Amino acid sequence: METTFIIIDDDIAVSKILEQTIKKNKFGKVMSILTTGKDATDIILNLNPDIVLIDLLLLEVDGIEIVRFVTDNGYNGKIIMLSQVEDDEMISNAYKSGILFYINKPINMIETISVITNVKKQIELEKSILMIKNVVFPERIQKITEVKKETKEFLEEKLLKTFSDINIIGTAGVDELKLVILNIISKKKENLSKPYQLKEIYKEVAKDLYGSRLATINCRAMEQRIRRTITKAMASVASLGMEDINNNIYVKYSSALFEINQVKQEMKHLRDASAEQGKINTKKFIEGILVKIFN
Repeated sequence: METTFIIIDDDIAVSKILEQTIKKNKFGKVMSILTTGKDATDIILNLNPDIVLIDLLLLEVDGIEIVRFVTDNGYNGKIIMLSQVEDDEMISNAYKSGILFYINKPINMIETISVITNVKKQIELEKSILMIKNVVFPERIQKITEVKKETKEFLEEKLLKTFSDINIIGTAGVDELKLVILNIISKKKENLSKPYQLKEIYKEVAKDLYGSRLATINCRAMEQRIRRTITKAMASVASLGMEDINNNIYVKYSSALFEINQVKQEMKHLRDASAEQGKINTKKFIEGILVKIFN
């Protein structure tokens, strides 16, 4: 079945670029293009597209408000947000509202194509699993699972391979990051389309690691260790790109796990320590890891 899109952006030039990108790369069908947020919620809920590409700052109703409303009212599709805004708190609120990826403007075509490709793969995976669940007996599903070796040990192997690629094996927060990702995978196996809150995942992992009494004290420290680990991963990927822009690891991970403009900023920092470091987004990083694992 063809993947369907709705584009919502008050800059018609951006909408046309996105529409042409979708057509040129045969990503699917654009069902509607909107230039304001006025009727966006009704149109999204009525057309129920697989993917919504939406600007953060829209006329009349802002993008985050639209995302919150549609996800609260049963929309289970994937949402990619676009914006020139670089405020960390606002971007964090966008992820909390229910978006899957955030793309900075001006649009980088390589990043945009990579993000849409990854989201499409995730949608196809979810549809395939749903189809299997609908037509196959539970015992057969268990056998398929066993054949594919989708056990905790196998997932850990795939995670370690990815962590090795981005050079974070042995860092202080990598084991906690692994547990956070495995916790999310466990939840996705129960309901692939259900959104999750990272803070709740952190609390669960901290409780398992440190016990109920010490969980709250250690949760914040764990979150900071994970962020430092992801920051190290960005620095590693950026350094590979500085040496060779066509490096396989750089091409594979730079836009899948990070925002490409932030990777470029990290390159500037690596060249000149006085320059600002690139900023990481933990949820984008984890979603990128999940896509890589399930692919």
